[in-house]
Amino acid sequence: MEELTGILTDIRAGQDYAAAHDFFKEGLLDSLDMTTLVASLESKYNVFLDVDEIVPENFCSLQAIKTLLARKGVTL
Repeated sequence: MEELTGILTDIRAGQDYAAAHDFFKEGLLDSLDMTTLVASLESKYNVFLDVDEIVPENFCSLQAIKTLLARKGVTL
């Protein structure tokens, strides 16, 4: 999870991602940040996210991102 936290901190520093339940509802990330996050995850983990996977529900928490990556075969 530290790698994910690092990626998120690179996008928007100064947030407590580990304690958050929903990054978007709590104002930690916005839709532009999500776009950057998708690109970062694709690059870092060498995966391709389909358009139908790029929804806030898949990026709203560390666990949601971990689950999405696991579906792509990435083990964190």
